[in-house]
Amino acid sequence: MNIEKRNLLRELGFWQEVAIVEDCRCPSCAERVDEDEFRNEVFMREFESSGLCQGCQDTVFGYKVAW
Repeated sequence: MNIEKRNLLRELGFWQEVAIVEDCRCPSCAERVDEDEFRNEVFMREFESSGLCQGCQDTVFGYKVAW
């Protein structure tokens, strides 16, 4: 997560979520995220943007839509 995005999220009150993502944990389920779990580059970019693990991405976006 880049510094500007991190600072903006903290200013908006999402300091706890930022700390979770910086610790490589999914902000939705709080499980540790391993970069090897992502199916392809699209899922990896979504993780870099939202911090969501592969399982939570499947839940949020729908497995068939995302895959």
